[in-house]
Amino acid sequence: MTTPNRRAWIEYASRTMVKSPLYSTLYASMQQDQEMLALLDAVREDQPPPVTFFMVVNYLVFSHPEHPFALSYPYLCKQRPYPLSEAYSHFKDFCQVHHEELQALLPDAILQTNEVARCSNLLPAFNVVSSLENRRSLAFIELGASAGLNLLWPHYEYHYRNEQTCFSLGSSPVKLDCKLRGSHSPQFFSEIPPIASCSGIELKPLDYNTDEGRRWLKAAIWPEELDRYQHLDAAITLARKIPPTLFIGDASALLPKLLASISADQTVCLWHSYALNQGPASIRECIAQQIIAASGSRSIYRISLESEPAKSGELSALELSTYKWGALQHQEILAHCSVHGEYMEWN
Repeated sequence: MTTPNRRAWIEYASRTMVKSPLYSTLYASMQQDQEMLALLDAVREDQPPPVTFFMVVNYLVFSHPEHPFALSYPYLCKQRPYPLSEAYSHFKDFCQVHHEELQALLPDAILQTNEVARCSNLLPAFNVVSSLENRRSLAFIELGASAGLNLLWPHYEYHYRNEQTCFSLGSSPVKLDCKLRGSHSPQFFSEIPPIASCSGIELKPLDYNTDEGRRWLKAAIWPEELDRYQHLDAAITLARKIPPTLFIGDASALLPKLLASISADQTVCLWHSYALNQGPASIRECIAQQIIAASGSRSIYRISLESEPAKSGELSALELSTYKWGALQHQEILAHCSVHGEYMEWN
């Protein structure tokens, strides 16, 4: 039986997958193929079924690039040797050849997209917090940091543009472009907000220093989006020079200790992007209560960039929550952002 949560994820993924002609074509054909739908059902309940399924298939494709189906990936083959309409037969053959591997991987697979372009959405929110704190030093903590590549956001290069605004910041081999939509633009500063520390928490981090870790990171990228592969490759190269600070473990277990270790003269800024909504509701509630408890003695800002599968449209809310005196004092949606960070609508 399909639960309401799973149905919502399937509908949400179906709306957003239109950006991938390969995914859309394969998924449409799967609807008439009970054998393939049975594999899709192996995806765990709290994960977006179609996208997580294709991520595991991608991982195996990068592990076995000799199969004809691998030629459907522009990252592996610049010119597809057969029409997209013929991709499904190669796809099904690939899944049949690797059926046992899919059955072993799918039940435990977790979608860990380390999309560095989302830092373009987060930076304006960090600037809002910095303004509220009069440019005081901020202690940043990311919840659900995947491989930790987004922790290097201060070292990336940013470009924002619309018809009225063109703003750039930084110089880096990781160059991020974000299109601003709508009539409003965020406040920009000529420098990165003052940073006291920047660390992340991840239960099962992906290791970009290993072949397996890099394959999983690439597997989460949609086949046709070559810019995302370039961003990932450049971010991994940078991370090898500037390793991010990552704490391994359950966020609900590690967060109280990490908050307690931060100096009282520093303002805490927590953030999470496309992470907590894919986990158990009990963990989300536990973390919320921990933040409220810790705010009894200090101000804490929380930036959330999460998809809402039950809602229509492809945009995700960039939300800022302010905690003081042991309670949630203020909450507002700053912007709506595209799933992979390439554009945003500032409120």
